[in-house]
Amino acid sequence: MSTYRISRNTEACFVDYITTQLTADGWTGIRVEKSFAEVYKKELPCICINSPDRPIQRREIGTNEIFKDITIEIRIFATSDGQRLDLADWVIEKVMPGLIYYQYVITNGAVSTKTAKGRINVNEVTDNRKELKNTENLDKEDRYRHLISLNCRIALS
Repeated sequence: MSTYRISRNTEACFVDYITTQLTADGWTGIRVEKSFAEVYKKELPCICINSPDRPIQRREIGTNEIFKDITIEIRIFATSDGQRLDLADWVIEKVMPGLIYYQYVITNGAVSTKTAKGRINVNEVTDNRKELKNTENLDKEDRYRHLISLNCRIALS
């Protein structure tokens, strides 16, 4: 049995939240993955979530407590420019209000418990753009790729 730490919990929260919201809003056939490599193994469209950076900053001088800040990148792998734009707008609309932060416990490689422990606040969208400019000779997976980069802060209860 293991417990995810803040980075993996946050990635898992985004994966769960976006998967649930896609279903609730009637989107079909869109996978949500944590691993960039998994995107290329199945059909598009796909949304990939990862945390490339966790800035560490002390809460105040003289303490070892740090802010629970994290960068989340959401990559959309679409089948057309229109789908890319629609999904990007939809994702931002869904994540800007924030989402519940869960702590995940993993047993034998599967989630055994998921407990609400706080809130993920999206403080800033630092990127919202087509990721690759010259798409003429790219593989279909990369032709309509979009990057949304978020600066988030975790508020634990």
